[in-house]
Amino acid sequence: MFIIGLDNGIYVKSNKRTISREQLPNGIIYPFNKDYEGDVEIAYWRKCWGLRNDIMNTFGWRTKSPDEWKFEISTPAQVIDLIELIAKWLDKERWENDGDSIWEYEEVREMLIQQIINLALIHGYMSSNPDVYLVFYDSY
Repeated sequence: MFIIGLDNGIYVKSNKRTISREQLPNGIIYPFNKDYEGDVEIAYWRKCWGLRNDIMNTFGWRTKSPDEWKFEISTPAQVIDLIELIAKWLDKERWENDGDSIWEYEEVREMLIQQIINLALIHGYMSSNPDVYLVFYDSY
């Protein structure tokens, strides 16, 4: 069981350099107009607890503690796993039954599709830039 956070997202980092939007592939649509302290956010959701818990349950075990609220997704293979996980939430019945969100399916569908596109573009970028990784964060 995890504590429920309100805001969750994924940003791009490097262990060798500061990442900027200009370095990332064209076609990414960013959830916000600005980045914070060199973190380029490519996915964001608020009050989508079913999706959030699915990500935490799938990827959180790879961290030091399953209760941590921030962890790395460090390989292109893990990005594919994340894309597949998010794609499962495009099923309207699943969202309506298990989404545990204040948002209706029609309100989040396009956002989920854009997150998949952003992650697919980052997957290709990570494949040729091994210093790049993703960080999932939870607001708590």
